[in-house]
Amino acid sequence: MASNLFQDSKTGKLVEFIAKHDKEYAMVRDAGGTITYVTLEQLVPYSKEKGRLAKVEAPQIALPAEEPVPNPVVPLEDTRLNLNAATPEMIAKRLPGVGYATAKRIVELRMSLSGERFANLKQLENIPRVNWEQLIEEDLIFIS
Repeated sequence: MASNLFQDSKTGKLVEFIAKHDKEYAMVRDAGGTITYVTLEQLVPYSKEKGRLAKVEAPQIALPAEEPVPNPVVPLEDTRLNLNAATPEMIAKRLPGVGYATAKRIVELRMSLSGERFANLKQLENIPRVNWEQLIEEDLIFIS
């Protein structure tokens, strides 16, 4: 049976695919139980054992009329680092190749943004000397 677990490539969050909502959007549920709509392009298949997988077509799921309360698909404990909540010390300790000075610059950038938080992973590219693509590919960070 195919997993309904995906990673939102824009935010890095793990989400459960619920249903396709027209040609471009999908209804998903995050670990907190919040249901949102995202573009199908943003969803990348995810496996608890292997991490991020290659991009594939979103599954088609027909929900029954009345269903029991499902067990959560998105793991409640996420071992990745949430860059919107991390301190410079946490960033420097948990991310390979990131020193304390760079970690402080990441937090300073976050605090200078609207709402004092990152809206998407692309904003991190303003911090030089960090291989952000590798950190995202190795599934070490996300924003929430």
